[in-house]
Amino acid sequence: MYTSPDIQNEIIQLIGSEITLQIVKRATKSRFFTVLADETTDISRIEQFSLCIRYVDLELYVVREDFLAFVPVCDVTEARLAKTIKDQLQNLGLDLQNLRDQGYDGAAAMRGVFNGVQAVIQKEFPKAVYTHCVSHCLNLCLSDACN
Repeated sequence: MYTSPDIQNEIIQLIGSEITLQIVKRATKSRFFTVLADETTDISRIEQFSLCIRYVDLELYVVREDFLAFVPVCDVTEARLAKTIKDQLQNLGLDLQNLRDQGYDGAAAMRGVFNGVQAVIQKEFPKAVYTHCVSHCLNLCLSDACN
């Protein structure tokens, strides 16, 4: 029986890799996609991105929004954050020439017109326009109202 924590973690990792591979295959078949990223700090105070993509599933004809990975971030400068996003997407096999939108929160590092992550990526991929994530604003308002 495969009950040791190491084996269980390996099985979880393999299943996660297969799910990510299937997501990337569907997104590649769709061709165009949007990247969604948000910075967060985990319980051990490590900065990381939650990285998602949005695309049209051509088999079901629905818009899908799928989580890809949590990506550790060591350097939170705009250029480095942009490089981290680009590298991660390319390592997964996504063609950045097909990136058509970027969705981030309103943090200055992300939305900056001249040096923000969106600007750095858009300089290299002009068709990847930036859309401010209004859901993030709504979430902040609702969280504040609940307190």
